Order: sequence, then C-alpha cells, then structure tokens
Amino acid sequence: MLDLEVLYQPYCPYINNGLNGAEMAKSFMDRICDLVEAPRELTAWERSEVLTAFEDTMAVAYAGWHDPVVQATLAVYRGDVAPLIDGTKASSVEHAALIHATAGHALDYDDVQLETVSHPSVPVVPALLAVANSRPGLTERMPQAFAIGIAVNIALGRVLGFAHYDKGWHATSTLGPLATAAAVAHLLSLPREKVRHALAIAAAQAGGMQRNFGAMAKPLQAGLASCAGVRSALLAEAGLTGDADIFGPRGYLHLYAGAEPGDDPATVPVEIDLNTLSRKLYPCCYMNHRLISAGFAAREQLPGHVLPADAKITVKAPHGSLVPLRVDDPTDGLEAKFCGPYNIAAAISQGAVTLRDFEDVAVSRGDIRAVMGRIDLSEEPRADDGVLVGLDHGTVKLSVESQGKEIAFVEIDPYPGSPRRPATPEEMEAKIEDCLGIYRRRSNHGPTAPEFRSELSAATGIHV
Repeated sequence: MLDLEVLYQPYCPYINNGLNGAEMAKSFMDRICDLVEAPRELTAWERSEVLTAFEDTMAVAYAGWHDPVVQATLAVYRGDVAPLIDGTKASSVEHAALIHATAGHALDYDDVQLETVSHPSVPVVPALLAVANSRPGLTERMPQAFAIGIAVNIALGRVLGFAHYDKGWHATSTLGPLATAAAVAHLLSLPREKVRHALAIAAAQAGGMQRNFGAMAKPLQAGLASCAGVRSALLAEAGLTGDADIFGPRGYLHLYAGAEPGDDPATVPVEIDLNTLSRKLYPCCYMNHRLISAGFAAREQLPGHVLPADAKITVKAPHGSLVPLRVDDPTDGLEAKFCGPYNIAAAISQGAVTLRDFEDVAVSRGDIRAVMGRIDLSEEPRADDGVLVGLDHGTVKLSVESQGKEIAFVEIDPYPGSPRRPATPEEMEAKIEDCLGIYRRRSNHGPTAPEFRSELSAATGIHV
C-alpha cells in the first residue's frame, strides 16, 4: 500500500515539526470547529466593528447596484423568494447572497485584509443577511457569525501564505467560500460534524483567478464565494456529507498552496480578531491606495499644486505590491481600477479620486492620459532573504522632477483606512452618504443614511 505522506511530501509544505500532515491538519480543523461551535463573547468595540463592516459592505452594494455585472446577474437570478435591496426578490436565498455580494464587490470599494490579500466581509455579510432574512430569530447570532467568518478567512490565508496569491489565485474567492460556510454554520447552530461537511462542500467550490481582474467576472467571483458558503451550510444542514477533514493530505491546503509555504497550520490560531480589517476610502484596487496617497502628498509640495508640463514622475513600490495592478492602458472604468499610472495621475492632477473617476467616459481624458505617459512605476527588487511576503510591507516612494531638479518627494507607509491609519467616523459617514446618494440618483428612491443604519442595526441586533 502506498504511503501518501511519503509520496506527497515533496509537494506539501505542511508536513513538518515531527507531526504527520493528517495530525496537523486535523488539529487545524478542530480549531475551526471549536470556534464555530463556541466562540467567545464579543467586546463592545468588536460589536461596533461588526456593524461598521455591515454598513460599509451594503452601502457599497447600493452604489454598485446599477453596474452592468449586477444587472446581468439580476437578469438571471431575479425571482420571488429572497428580498433584495432594490425591493425586488431573488430566486433563492443562495442567489440573494450571490447578487448582493457581486454588487458589494462591483466597485472594488469593499474592505480588505492585507495579510491574506482578500476582501473578507463581502462574501460573509450578504450570506448572513440572506439566511437571517429567511429565518427570523437568528439575529442575536449574527455578530459572532460574522466574526467567525473573518477569523477563518485570516487563518486560512496565513496558512496558504502570500505565495497562494502570487500564484494567481483571487484569494477572496478561494478563502471566501470556507469562511462564509463557517459563518453560516454558526448562524444555523450546526453540530460539529455538519460543520466539517459544510467546509468540505465549500472547499469543492473554492476558485477564482486574478486573470479576471478588470473584467466583470472579478466581482462575480466574490458573489460566487458568498453563494457557495450559503449553499454549503444549507446542504450540510440537510444531511449532505463531505470529507471530514479537507485539510488533510492532498486536501485544500495542499492543492491551493503556492511555491512557498505560509505558516504551519499546527501553530496558526483560529481566533476572533477584527483589528486587521482595512476600509477603503477610494473605489479601486487597494494596491492603488498608497500610490494615490503618494500622489496627493506630492501635489501638496508642487508650487500652486500644479504639475509642470515637463514633469517626470518616478514611483517605486514594494516588491509584489503591483501584482494585482495588471492593467497598463485601461479602456473603461473597471480596468482603470487596476491601473497604477491612471490612479497616480488622477491623484496628483486633481487632489481627489472618486467614483466619477471610474466612469467609462473619465478614463479617456486627455489631461490624465498625458500625465500617465510621464509616470515610471516599478517595484523594488525582492528582499535579499528571498521570502515572499504579503502586500502590507515597505513604502511607496514618489519623486517629481522638472527641469532636471527634484521638486517633490514623498514616502508613504500606512494605507489610508488601514489599522495604522484607520478611517475616521467622518470619512466613513461621507463614504456611506456618497454610496447611498449614487443609488438614489439612479433609482429615484432608496434609503437615507439614517434609514439605512437603522435597518442594519435591527438586522444585526447591534445598537451603538
């Protein structure tokens, strides 16, 4: 009989520390099940963070509602079962999660977690709301369910490591189904053995690639992750089974690992931690946000805040941080969200980057295109130790030269909206007002900010 531990050891980085892969993976599965089964109580601050995550995610879903990807999804999955934010219904609870999560990711304006290079809230929030809408009485379990989903997302991301993302996976779509399944499993009070099955069913649906960045399939991938999480928990509840330990040899961790291992799953805690969520203040890929901040800061150093006609802009970014920015010459607003030079040019030219900058007509502006042509954007070389790290490291350096002299230089470290530079209540208020305002203008109806907040406060049971 073949010894699978020996046969697959060269391809699986998780077999070490004197434990075989099955033992370590079993321990990892057990820790996930422990958290789903009996999470600790949330602090008042954590409950407030949960409510903010719900507000942020759903406000962005309102803003993205009229995006073509959402309208195409609605055309297929509109029905008469599960309520949607526009007052209509989806054909099922699963499809309500799919539609709302797709809308929440359509503008790439939803929150991120940099260590895992993922958008953790957008699959989980719509899934929980869809299931809770179908089953009154689950509200009190909502805050902890969300916190569990984020915890599982982070733990999985740490084990897979940055090499998973560097390989080309869309981590929101590979981590999201399992994280969402864990969250919904807690919401439904599934017993431990069914939690295992839910995770196995979710793992069978984990996927999504960076090749779709800049296309409609990218936000759809987040929607599919949310839908898969709901489907997995409901099927497990109904008695459908999967492997009891999908983190064992030749399982999820092995298959989705990149060239270099992440953290040892035997040592990775699976615990509630809402301290690492970063909230977006600009509606584009988060890897543009330090570039945008650098553009703003450099603009402040320019005489009269005006970029000279002969100016050359040189930007150095940390190794690996430009991976998602795969578009060099955007042809529409969606592609512009993944173009570094476009966002730098908009920031340094205007002193602002808003939703309007990602409307299709904005992308072809001659003044912005002229500045783009004078930007040299590149990554720093990989560190001497050769270790792949996540995206939250190093600094962005931006220099402006005119007539042979440097007239501006900035170095940016903390991301706007990150835990080290958190979004202020005023910034979040402005973002939510802007998002809801866009929906109201396009629909001629919709909630005011107080109505929106009241609705989500009731849905989550959190009153701040």
